[in-house]
Amino acid sequence: MNEVGAIAAMPLYTNLDRIARGLAALGIGPTDPIRPEQLFPMDQWHYHGTCAIRDTAKRLALGPADRVLDVGSGVGGPARYLAHTIDCQVTALELQPELHAIAVDLTRRCSLDRLVTHICGDALVYPLPDSSFDAWVSWLAVLHIPDRPRLFACLRRTLRPGGRCHIEDLCMRARFSPRDLGDVRSIVHGVTVTSIADYKADLESAGFVDVATTDLTPDWAPYAAERLTAWRDGHTAYAQAHGEGAYCAQELFYTVIARLYEGGSLGGVRLQARVP
Repeated sequence: MNEVGAIAAMPLYTNLDRIARGLAALGIGPTDPIRPEQLFPMDQWHYHGTCAIRDTAKRLALGPADRVLDVGSGVGGPARYLAHTIDCQVTALELQPELHAIAVDLTRRCSLDRLVTHICGDALVYPLPDSSFDAWVSWLAVLHIPDRPRLFACLRRTLRPGGRCHIEDLCMRARFSPRDLGDVRSIVHGVTVTSIADYKADLESAGFVDVATTDLTPDWAPYAAERLTAWRDGHTAYAQAHGEGAYCAQELFYTVIARLYEGGSLGGVRLQARVP
């Protein structure tokens, strides 16, 4: 299976009609305009939703004059939030054509296409112009990319002098058992899940400086456990709206993530750095 096909098989990236179904429940048809706020509960596929994006914007001191690259942008939730709340220019780079197509449509219907540019491409090879961004950001995407040192070298070139980056991602806190590693590879599609120290070293080797790391596991592990409980509590309502298959796919993903945290092998990390 090629890289796009493999990641598309992740339970989290199946049943992609769930946003359209969620909008339909609000009385919003497939071509109707959307207020960005109406999407926020549906298009933020990472920990703590828009609160995490708002926190990132503060940490990076983003403003309307900034140009931001979102790597692994999914259906475009973080990019739209940044554009809508800060009025900055965002380039959203996503590998999967289906996610990209959904993102383009939602951004247009939110009237944010003047600020958000969507690109469907591989971050390892897409020819982004040098020194064209003030910051690049990524939430739970770098773990899917097979050559992290090469990725960071490519992204460093896209930043202007003094440019900064913000990453939130999964990491390895203890060696994965064979079962855990199998789940990381097949369910989470984690092809680059390493220690925080190795993650930091890759940034430094690419030329980033002032690399700061924060272990987010004490926050993310209980979040994942509570998310699984809430998901199971809402089984009937979600299955009625989206189908049993859609419910089961996400329950599998949430169950595996919660178990990996509980076992102590999986963790979460925030990394921030800049270029000289």
